[in-house]
Amino acid sequence: MSDLRPSGDDRTDEALLRAVAQGDTAALAAFYDRHAGWLLARLSRRCPDAETVREVVQDTFVTVWRSAAAHRGAAAGGWLWVTAAR
Repeated sequence: MSDLRPSGDDRTDEALLRAVAQGDTAALAAFYDRHAGWLLARLSRRCPDAETVREVVQDTFVTVWRSAAAHRGAAAGGWLWVTAAR
């Protein structure tokens, strides 16, 4: 997946995740702004319950906060999707 940057932060996903792993909340916010929209849309196509979808998105980004150091350079979008699917 290409690195879309609508958040105004010009860092790559990998750079944002490295910063998140070091506790940078602004990097997490930028990563969220960049990816939450498509993740919400994609999950909404699979689950009709909007509240469940919002909870899954929230849980996914909590996992990003806790596990960013585990990201090993794969496409961030794929990593997010696998995390959300779990």
